[in-house]
Amino acid sequence: MNIVITGSTKGIGFGLAAEFVAQGHNVVISSRQAAAVEAALVQLRQIGTGKVEGCAADVSRIDDLRGLWAQAIAAFRSVDIWVNNAGISNRRLSLAELPAEQIESVVSTNLIGLINGSKVAVEGMLVQGSGKIFNMEGFGSDGLIAAGISVYGTTKRGVRYFTKSIAREYRASPLVIGLVNPGVVVTELLTKGLYETGSDMFEQRKRFLNIVADRVETVAPILTKAMLTADKTGKSIKAVTAWQILARFVCSPFVKRDVFHVAD
Repeated sequence: MNIVITGSTKGIGFGLAAEFVAQGHNVVISSRQAAAVEAALVQLRQIGTGKVEGCAADVSRIDDLRGLWAQAIAAFRSVDIWVNNAGISNRRLSLAELPAEQIESVVSTNLIGLINGSKVAVEGMLVQGSGKIFNMEGFGSDGLIAAGISVYGTTKRGVRYFTKSIAREYRASPLVIGLVNPGVVVTELLTKGLYETGSDMFEQRKRFLNIVADRVETVAPILTKAMLTADKTGKSIKAVTAWQILARFVCSPFVKRDVFHVAD
């Protein structure tokens, strides 16, 4: 299959790209920074048999995303899966303390960028007659609230509403439109955004995070397999279920997890 992933030079996006390529699928990655795209391409081209292309794109600019689609078509002739993964978090501050430019950046990337990406993918996939679009959820998608991340959480709540809305709009079409819920994953979004590693808040929450969180290499195979096989629109793909999290809490006195430690 031919896959486009926005925000895919690091974190979950890069992990998904690496997993798809390892399985022999073709992938087009993107990031706002051309240097980041080139560095990621070097790594990905050493994995598996899938072909990899890259394109610098700012998801808040729809013309950039049209260029990303065009590059994918030029390279692979079709786009079977489009993943709107690009996302950033605001610093964990109260609204009054949060810089206005950071608010604008988070909303532009997480919500406007995702809407732009969905629009470009829908338009192109309707022309080609098939395709799957997946939008990345995050903290706040289900209505949970935490201090200091009101803007980020609001954008993710919006992602769920928007995705379910367009899934309904196009339910009679040949498109599959759904959500991807990776759960709590150890990426920069977690360790430098929602929590800062080494901070008092991180240390207070570390035990909890070690129970609920996973590493990218754990969730990527689960999510890619589910996206490849998905055939019903309007569904949410989850890397870990509520029952699995509950089981972790029950077993936590006996099974110690340390998702923040990287083995040598």
